Amino acid sequence: MTGSGFEARETLRRGARVLAALGLVGLATPAAAQSTPVPGLYAEWLEAKDREEDAEPRELTLINYFFTRVSMTNQVGDPAGLRGVSLGPIGSPVGSAVSTESGRSAYFIEQRWIPVIEYSPFFVDGLASFRAQFEVDFLWGRSANTIGQNEGGGFNADQVNIQTKNVNVAIYPTRNPSQLTLLVGTQPVYDNAHDPTRTPLSDLTRTGYKLAFLGSDATGLSIFSGIKGNARVSLMPLGTAQADRATKNDPRLKYIWLAMADYVYPVRPNTNVGASFWYLNDDTKGDAYAFEGLVKSGPSSSGLPGFTGTARFNINRPTGSVFWAGAHFNHNIDFRNGRLGASGFVMYNGGKYESDDPENSVLDELNISGVSANLEVMYQWGRGPGDVITVEGMFSSGDSNLEDDKYTGAFTLNQYGLPGAVWFNHKMLILFPFTSTVNNYTGAVTDISNQGYGLRAGIASAAWDIIPNKLNLKVATGLANAGADPARWVADVRRGRFIGAEVNAELRYHLRYLMTVGLHGGYLFRGSFYDGATTVRSDPWAAFTTFTWYAF
Repeated sequence: MTGSGFEARETLRRGARVLAALGLVGLATPAAAQSTPVPGLYAEWLEAKDREEDAEPRELTLINYFFTRVSMTNQVGDPAGLRGVSLGPIGSPVGSAVSTESGRSAYFIEQRWIPVIEYSPFFVDGLASFRAQFEVDFLWGRSANTIGQNEGGGFNADQVNIQTKNVNVAIYPTRNPSQLTLLVGTQPVYDNAHDPTRTPLSDLTRTGYKLAFLGSDATGLSIFSGIKGNARVSLMPLGTAQADRATKNDPRLKYIWLAMADYVYPVRPNTNVGASFWYLNDDTKGDAYAFEGLVKSGPSSSGLPGFTGTARFNINRPTGSVFWAGAHFNHNIDFRNGRLGASGFVMYNGGKYESDDPENSVLDELNISGVSANLEVMYQWGRGPGDVITVEGMFSSGDSNLEDDKYTGAFTLNQYGLPGAVWFNHKMLILFPFTSTVNNYTGAVTDISNQGYGLRAGIASAAWDIIPNKLNLKVATGLANAGADPARWVADVRRGRFIGAEVNAELRYHLRYLMTVGLHGGYLFRGSFYDGATTVRSDPWAAFTTFTWYAF
């Protein structure tokens, strides 16, 4: 290439950048003419706006998430084979069997590292990106020189402990991720229409259904569109089993399929309404696993409810389907359009399972029909971004007889995952699990179905930016009631509906940008829901210290 040719091309390239910066690409629009800078200030404006000396976008990016937590609590759980993981509702006799007793407390330290790698090579010209996300969890002092997950903090600590979170390819047909994304592979799966690879987690937990029905990872295909509103269509195989291999000499895989369709429409700036329809079909006859080789999934699982807090059903080898139909809204959740914000949802779930082995099953069929609803109102009372008061209510219908063939409570993906739904934007530490965690996710209510008995919960919080963007104090209180009479712990003691009331306080200090330390403490005044429980002998309490760092 000649020198003059190179200079001409460079001049054209610079000119094009200047025109783009000036907003003069569409010369016919009035907005373009208005964006031209004042002539006398052109040199100063160009110096401030010219991006010619900026570094080129990186092909390979790495995001690091590191978290550690020190806990002291009287909630003592037995992992029961899950290798350092304690899940489930307080008082459950199965699962992690979380108990509370006076004079007995436990302490532990856990840490998590999640690297997120994204590769967008220049030669694909913005058409695609590859992502890989892994998870390494340690419980300090547990296990060394071996292979497994969630442990490896013991002496020597030479343990292979890598869990696959996400490995996927995002294809952008319009070369604009905000317009259209085709996501293929292992990916985050939430009850939300927004692309999880491009949306902050705080938005995902405050919009849609707030991870109350679905919040985990799965492998499949999703399409996200932001052209007119936000839309999502997904197809995910959640589990497989060779259900008929022994009985019918049929080794074919049977599947649990989940199909999801969501749409969100902006009715006005920063105000959105949405609707959803999801469908799950399960042909595995109860032989698929939520924890491979140990805890089976689905409505016939005898082990999963103790870990996730769902209802337990007396049906063997079930096949069937469940559907969800819901609507939600959010308004000004980031306070860009005023001091008042709100969000909420309504969800109906229905379906039917039939036993493939009715002679050995208590129930020949199980009919499902339940409704859930949530509403949160937020008010920014001060000047700091953390000066916020919130009031929230959560409702789910309940069932006082889980032994019959009609279930009238909420049905979440906690029936299939360990866990499969993690509603955690609730500001509680014990009444609902404190979700700044690694291996321990316990609380009075760990699924919005409340073990099938239903839920009526109210939560209020007030936060103050003592030092804006630096030091924040939050206090909160919440109480919860079951919607139906629960089964008795012991035959001679009647069990009530009041679950309990919590008070807590949290103090967070931002050392640097995205680097935070916190002190958290809560106390739960247990209610009549625990009358007769042999493992809940005192009010649950907990204290935590946390350190969080997001590094780019």
